[in-house]
Amino acid sequence: MPARTDGGQPLDIVGFMRDCPLIAVQVVNYRTRRYLERCVHTVVSDLEGSSLAFEINLLENASGEDLGDLAARVANCRVFTAAKNLGFGGGHNFLAGQTDAQYLLILNPDVELLFPDTVRRLLLPVAGAARVKAAGPKLLTVDGEAQPYDHGRLHGFRAEIALKGGHSYWRQTNTRQEVAWVSGAAMLVERAAFESIGGFDDRLFLYKEDEDLCLRLRDAGGQVIYEPGAAVRHLGSVVANHHQELAVASRYYFSKHFQDARSRRAYAAVHRSLAYVRL
Repeated sequence: MPARTDGGQPLDIVGFMRDCPLIAVQVVNYRTRRYLERCVHTVVSDLEGSSLAFEINLLENASGEDLGDLAARVANCRVFTAAKNLGFGGGHNFLAGQTDAQYLLILNPDVELLFPDTVRRLLLPVAGAARVKAAGPKLLTVDGEAQPYDHGRLHGFRAEIALKGGHSYWRQTNTRQEVAWVSGAAMLVERAAFESIGGFDDRLFLYKEDEDLCLRLRDAGGQVIYEPGAAVRHLGSVVANHHQELAVASRYYFSKHFQDARSRRAYAAVHRSLAYVRL
């Protein structure tokens, strides 16, 4: 591994590319086979052109779909089958336990890597700074527009209010920066850091698990980076009832991280009010 710094790229990029440790790409499938194949194709195209070492681990999350042909056709690809639906976080925890790779690239099946070197662009901030434990790309809609809430801001008045209310402040940016969280739709994370905090909280069956994971990474002294220099297309909400699942996840997330419920609700009210105020 190259020498690492607390604020930038690896000092020896050539050596880093030559000696780069294994990246495990992992995707949890639940009735999303029609999206998954395209996702895997774009990932393989990106990685085969990068000289990075990789494996692809897929979990068929008890939805009854057959993924066996992908393992047969795609190099370095393994398919696992869950006996029951483990949820998003539980599924990724399972896959993380099947690899010794130093880095995990967590992807939704409905994402597509659009541009060359996407994985490398995500890897460099994490591998290049000792405190950085996770990085996420800019997410784009099918129309090529920035997808809201691909990250949550960490710094600034609006961000502070939102976070104290258990919510997030998002604003489009093309600047790499430290953030509160990045979307689990596409996230590269150091496996040792992921395991040290217990991975995803599998009680968050769907939604808020990425916020929770990143919060715990930061509480443990790590940093999370938003890297808009890498862009990924994300269809979004192809399986779940968004409003119902988000409401359930939010209640648990609030109870877990906010002991003073009255204070949280007060900040949440201010956060909602600021959405109508031009600052």
